Amino acid sequence: MFSLPFFQLLPLFPAIPNAVFAQMEEFTTMYHHSLRQDVFIKEEYHYLNVPKVGTFTVYDSLDCTFECLGNPSCLSFNLAAYKGADGKLWCELLSSEKYSNPEEYKRNESFHHFSIKTPCMSSPCQDGGTCVANYKYHSFECRCKEGFYGEFCEKVAKSCQDVYNRLTEKFNVTQLVTLLLDSKLVSVLCHFGNFGCGDGGWTPVMKMDGNKQTFYYETAFWSNKETFNLDGGKTGFDSQETKLPSYWNTSFSKICLGMKINNQIRFIVINKQANSLYSLIADGQYRYTSLGRDTWKSLIGSEASLQLNCNKEGFNAAVSDSPDYSKARIGIIGNYENDCRTCDSRIGFGTGGYPDNNSSCGNEAKHFPDNAEKHIKTMGYILVQ
Repeated sequence: MFSLPFFQLLPLFPAIPNAVFAQMEEFTTMYHHSLRQDVFIKEEYHYLNVPKVGTFTVYDSLDCTFECLGNPSCLSFNLAAYKGADGKLWCELLSSEKYSNPEEYKRNESFHHFSIKTPCMSSPCQDGGTCVANYKYHSFECRCKEGFYGEFCEKVAKSCQDVYNRLTEKFNVTQLVTLLLDSKLVSVLCHFGNFGCGDGGWTPVMKMDGNKQTFYYETAFWSNKETFNLDGGKTGFDSQETKLPSYWNTSFSKICLGMKINNQIRFIVINKQANSLYSLIADGQYRYTSLGRDTWKSLIGSEASLQLNCNKEGFNAAVSDSPDYSKARIGIIGNYENDCRTCDSRIGFGTGGYPDNNSSCGNEAKHFPDNAEKHIKTMGYILVQ
């Protein structure tokens, strides 16, 4: 590495007019009161591709250095590694430096790069943040990637609501962000604004296909802390199944439930505060909700059907002494008889039992339901806030 103190250059050019030195000194004071002790840092065989504020042919690096110091817009320069046929070097004065444009700074066998020493030299910005130097006050600002924040981008959001709270403009949009889930950085597609469950930032938790048994009632995914297809957390309301670390790692006060039938998604919201969805389901204990059968039926629409009695709803809704009957990890079960012992209908997520144990999400109804027998398998979506 090559460093060239500015104060050592001055005796080499006694013939330079005072006006030029005054211009240089004025520029240097923009950087720091003691810039004369600061240096240009040389990095061999590198090139910064940013807008130029001047180009020259020079005899050596000293000439190019003085051209840069004499131009208040110059923050760094590229200098040809080899002389041309005329014995001179090509000098490019640049309007920015590598710390603000890391993606444009690359190895190049034809050039050396010289940059003014800046407060960004120590690479203070973490997790992919971009350091932007303030030359007037010898300070810097970190511009953080989505999901990260803090003075050095050292903090990361733990939920989509965390990200939403820091948005300067609130709008309806989906955005891929990085969250800290279970001590790991995970990319998820956050849903901001009201897409059917109300305003705010909604963190995806699970997506399930009612035609598959990946997330049927008895699967261990409801009771363990294992993920399934993390990439499915990046793709929104599609047909990819997923279980994210947010299942056991994200606290909430609201749960958004959605079912998709024929490309139409209907949503309902459960107002429930908990440390995680895992804390409500994993132990297998029944926990009630009070949405009412009509709200649960709204997930299906006009085709929804349930038996008229029982109407046991909530988390781990099942017949405790008859495990073969209808049950749902999240949902409602119904019965023809005026009890909950032989339920033959359900609407929910993570379902199982009679009349179709292979249906893991949707609406199953048999034996005199209120809207005819139904076998409707849906895509199911669970988000929290």
